[in-house]
Amino acid sequence: MYCSISTLPMSQPAPTPDTFSVDDAWKPLPLGFWRVEEAQHWLRRVGFAAPPEAVTAALRTSPEKCWEAAFLPGGATMPKPEKLTEYEASVHERYRAIYTSDADPMTKREMRRELRREDNRLFRQYAMDWFHYARQPEHSPREKFVLFLQDIFVVERATVKETHALFRLQQTLRMGCTGDYRELCKQVSKEPAMVRYLNLDKNTGRKPNENFARELFELFSLGEGNYSEADIKEAARAFTGYRIKNRTDFFFQERLHDDGSKTVFGETGNWDGDDIIDITFNQPAARTFLIRELIKFYLTDQPVPEPYIEALGEAWARHDFSLRYLCSTFFQSRLFFHPAYRGNLVKSPTQFYLGLCQDLRLDVAPFDSRILRSMNVMGQSFYDPPNVRGWLYGAHWINSTTISGRRQLVDYLFTKLNEEKLNGNEQRALKKARKAGRGEFLVTRERLRQVAETEADDLAAHFATYFLTPPFQSTYRPILTEIIVEADNPTQGIRHAMIALLQSPAYNLC
Repeated sequence: MYCSISTLPMSQPAPTPDTFSVDDAWKPLPLGFWRVEEAQHWLRRVGFAAPPEAVTAALRTSPEKCWEAAFLPGGATMPKPEKLTEYEASVHERYRAIYTSDADPMTKREMRRELRREDNRLFRQYAMDWFHYARQPEHSPREKFVLFLQDIFVVERATVKETHALFRLQQTLRMGCTGDYRELCKQVSKEPAMVRYLNLDKNTGRKPNENFARELFELFSLGEGNYSEADIKEAARAFTGYRIKNRTDFFFQERLHDDGSKTVFGETGNWDGDDIIDITFNQPAARTFLIRELIKFYLTDQPVPEPYIEALGEAWARHDFSLRYLCSTFFQSRLFFHPAYRGNLVKSPTQFYLGLCQDLRLDVAPFDSRILRSMNVMGQSFYDPPNVRGWLYGAHWINSTTISGRRQLVDYLFTKLNEEKLNGNEQRALKKARKAGRGEFLVTRERLRQVAETEADDLAAHFATYFLTPPFQSTYRPILTEIIVEADNPTQGIRHAMIALLQSPAYNLC
């Protein structure tokens, strides 16, 4: 059943101002056009999957109500693991005790290694907690937007090294995802994870470090070509004095700050970091930069005509760079629901895995080594982007290694769990998950037998409709029917058909 993504049926031609007016592009989708295909599109793009029960629930309401439910102001916040809270509260004193200890150097090194091992265990648990949290349909839209923001405000664990700092940054993004984007940039500039990652803690008046200023302009707000090297040098001086206290908290060290006059984008004054961010958002490019990134992440990796982007950018600036306004407009717009943007976007590894869990009604398996290793093979390890630019989306997700990783993951989800072969940690994790009411980690033959009496044609139509986007459904229905019919028994046929479908190029697209 395998074919390359490039050989699949193409979507409709992309809209242009000649075929789809700029004035109409960002208007809300009329309620009369809120149908099954539109609800599936919304759920797959704003969240991770569109299982039948979610589609049915969405159709009882409207795009506006769906958006409001998904992005409530303030919203839900991911619970902080108790052990991580305890570690954060004690880590400074524990490191201080090592530095002031009379122990020999070898003993001190081992004490530091033990702290790092503890942090590594906490990180793996945090990653698994996040997958479980994001898999819950009520959290998926906000968490997917958090992923989007993490690919703007990039940090990596290998540099930051402190799990509690990574958690705090993600929580800041989560809480700020419906606020003022300009203010979110200010908050992020003071997050210990960002301070450490972009060397703000090494930025002094005597020796300015330009890393943060450069990424502020290039990756957070303006994009390449919309600033000068002189702007970077002057802006770097404004961000001097940013420091981390006790390994956990931001503080401003005034004696390290350059309080001289700076000229950035033609404006001169005794600017500090927040002033620079305000000045940056006065630049025309700030109106459209994030919108371009939003389009690449949620809509298409192909160019979208500039008039559409400029129109939304002007409206966004008039609304003081409100992310709530931007998301509300974008995710309800006629352009967002245009038929050209169905089945044209490659799922990220995170969406592929969490989408599988939601489509198959599975819980996130509690085996961290297996899940985190699988994410690594597919090309998107938790909090480990390839560089400061983050991940490249679209077809960049697809190569022989990552496709093999996706196929292996599907195979695993249809295997029988052999509890006797689990190690001690895995057995404890399984017991804990079951105690919490989570136990459906794999598709069992018992589940498949529940639909074994259904006609093959009806099953094929059901699978194609609810697992695939419209451009591919008619192509796959007869193939699925053939797989089911030719198997030795109905249960085996259903299993083979589902595996083939979920490993197909079409399921990798949304």
